[in-house]
Amino acid sequence: MKSKKMILPDHIFEDVLRIDPAFFADTGIRYLISDIDNTLATYAEAVPSERIRAWLDAVGATGVSVALISNNSGSRVARFNGPLGFPVCSRAGKPFAGRLRRLMAGLGADPEQTCLLGDQLFTDVLCAHRARIRAVLVDSIDVAGRPFLRMRKRIEARILRKNGLK
Repeated sequence: MKSKKMILPDHIFEDVLRIDPAFFADTGIRYLISDIDNTLATYAEAVPSERIRAWLDAVGATGVSVALISNNSGSRVARFNGPLGFPVCSRAGKPFAGRLRRLMAGLGADPEQTCLLGDQLFTDVLCAHRARIRAVLVDSIDVAGRPFLRMRKRIEARILRKNGLK
């Protein structure tokens, strides 16, 4: 994959909850690995909302296995995952793909049938493509009070527009 394409997502959605849970199974995905912070929840949300739980349950009901990945600490990931019980990878080191590949190996996930769901081009999408899996990008839930993240999101928006993706 050309380096420019490494940061371009395969699919883009405005919000996780706007993705039809059947989308993954319908596009040949059997393993969904999702980022947590600003993808499924804000940094302030310790546990998943009822709406996110219901959406993840609906994805699982289509036969897709779900796992979580985060660059955040083990305690943050464990607390968020407590009510869910999914396989997890904390301190993932995204955009480097080594820990993602280990998580996939533990799941028995075929790269052709796996995707990573996240909110950032330079971490989530790049990590997915380094692992040779598909990337689904959603808008970040909350960038307020995070000037560095807001700046990065403006750069990402320009890249997406320039490539006809937004």
